[in-house]
Amino acid sequence: MGRRWWRTSVVAMVLAIAGYLLLAIGPWVELAWSLVNTLGPTAVIVVAARRLPRNARVAWYLLALGIFANGAAVVPNTIVYDVLGSEAYPTIADAFYLLFYPAVLTSIGLMIRRWPPQLIRPALLDAATITSGIGVLAWVYAIEPALDDPEYSLAGQLVRVAYPVGDLLLIFLALILVRSGGASGARRAVRWGLAPPWLATGLITFLAGDLIWLFIGSHTVPDWAIRGIDTFYFAAFVILGYAVRHATATDEQRATAELRPPGIPLMSMLLLALLMAPAVLILQMSHGAFQHGMAIATGSTIMSVLVVTRLTVLLRFAERQTAQVRDLARRDELTGLSNRRAWTDELPRVLERARQTGLPVSVCMVDLDHFKMFNDTHGHQAGDRLLKEAAAAWLGQVRQSDVLARYGGEEFIVLLPDTGLDTACTIMQRLRQVTPAAQTFSAGAAAWDQVETSEQLIARADAALYQAKHTGRDRIVAAGLAEDAATSDAPS
Repeated sequence: MGRRWWRTSVVAMVLAIAGYLLLAIGPWVELAWSLVNTLGPTAVIVVAARRLPRNARVAWYLLALGIFANGAAVVPNTIVYDVLGSEAYPTIADAFYLLFYPAVLTSIGLMIRRWPPQLIRPALLDAATITSGIGVLAWVYAIEPALDDPEYSLAGQLVRVAYPVGDLLLIFLALILVRSGGASGARRAVRWGLAPPWLATGLITFLAGDLIWLFIGSHTVPDWAIRGIDTFYFAAFVILGYAVRHATATDEQRATAELRPPGIPLMSMLLLALLMAPAVLILQMSHGAFQHGMAIATGSTIMSVLVVTRLTVLLRFAERQTAQVRDLARRDELTGLSNRRAWTDELPRVLERARQTGLPVSVCMVDLDHFKMFNDTHGHQAGDRLLKEAAAAWLGQVRQSDVLARYGGEEFIVLLPDTGLDTACTIMQRLRQVTPAAQTFSAGAAAWDQVETSEQLIARADAALYQAKHTGRDRIVAAGLAEDAATSDAPS
């Protein structure tokens, strides 16, 4: 499905909405237009979802079912009220309207279930906190009045309550989708897909229509105003249908997606949610009627628990980030070994421990032979690959207590605690044997004399390396000795 197909589909659906708004005259014409505006997005989702993997289609088919049920409710609604002239409530039409909520909730729930926990858990906490604050308002001004209205039967009261409860759940889902949208712009499109924000926009548009009806209440409105409100629902269907175009995120992209750190907009929404309960309390007390103490107390308690839990998650996130930054600052990006800074920090601690125990410590400087020539011959990518492979091979030959680090360029350094000079040279021989790509290296080894500083010890090892390079390379020279501690089969 190319861009032209999508453009044609969207234009057709928008024209259908315009036709309903401008040309719908009479209940049967309005019914026909309503079905067109419902079947269009439903068909788009069903057709477009067929290009998705089988395990991803069910969620979108459920979304299509919810749209179809909500839009098709106009048929029994017209029959009951316009043909039969009934004033009954609830009717079979309400079953169709309400089917939208479980279908959409299950649909998006299936999508969310496939997202990584590190992405969804903070989003769930943020969405639950904000929804709890809105829930206090919904209880005070919509749910409890519906339950206490004597003009309706028990069934009527329950159906009236079902709508705001369903809307609260839609708000919860919309907030999760917005919060879990990942990074912004092109980066989000590449690694996450744009389906979550389109879905969120569709749900919010649908909720806008419900909010208008909540404000209208039992007041009589003209037909043109009703058609205008219906436009919100039809627009929501179009947006939800268009979201399937961007349902391209793979499991690998989901696994690597990362949640944005909380920003000012999110913190502002959380603050407003926390203030809703006390705001209702102040408003009622200002009118001399305090009637919803239990609802306000319950909402405040739930939000307090959620906020404390969210702060705990934030603290753990900050701790992980700090640990990652600390680790990155002490690790070489190319080879994954400790970098020069980490090695330099570790050396004084090892020397101090050796001073107290009297055990030996050795340091070895390693330099790949003719590395510049290798780079010029095979290219810099091959050179980088050689450095990584050599680092991995050498790391497998040293002990867990040893510290192998990249010192700079093609130069490496090895810290060998509890190791004398002869053993250090033996370890270097093992490293020579596993060096990849038929490459050789020169090395200088120095044992600590229990007196010199860290800088002096490194300088002696470096001087031994310099001697190894200038006496033929492909060899190991022990500092303080006139001859090689080990020789190669054939110097280069």
